[in-house]
Amino acid sequence: MENNIIEHPRGMIIISGGNPLEGCPKDWEEAKSIIEKMNDGKTGNEPQWSFDCGFKLDYDGGLVNISSRFYPPKTHYGPTWDGVVHVYLLGKLVEDKEFDCPTLNELKRQVDEYISNIIGKMQSVFKMMNYSLPK
Repeated sequence: MENNIIEHPRGMIIISGGNPLEGCPKDWEEAKSIIEKMNDGKTGNEPQWSFDCGFKLDYDGGLVNISSRFYPPKTHYGPTWDGVVHVYLLGKLVEDKEFDCPTLNELKRQVDEYISNIIGKMQSVFKMMNYSLPK
């Protein structure tokens, strides 16, 4: 019996995809070393390589990030909801928009519409490149 394969009268049980073959990390120290090399030169804002359980390889991360801050109506801030939405691509600011709304409902409506337009722009670009985004 090999480490990850159990023979049973009803059949064979393979745990974690079986035993490692050539090229598969032998342990987590080796996996860490491989990942450090694969992610060399990447910033924290880019997708990163990582190993999951059983040394399955993942490449995950965000490309676009939305960051915003809105101040409520207060004597110090003023009578409206105001603030800004920043849009980042791989950690670099690509667009921002300021908002100044008399009510929270109006702020929500305007910000939702703005983000919807950004999503529409992204979908158009992907469509031109023959890619499609989930709805």
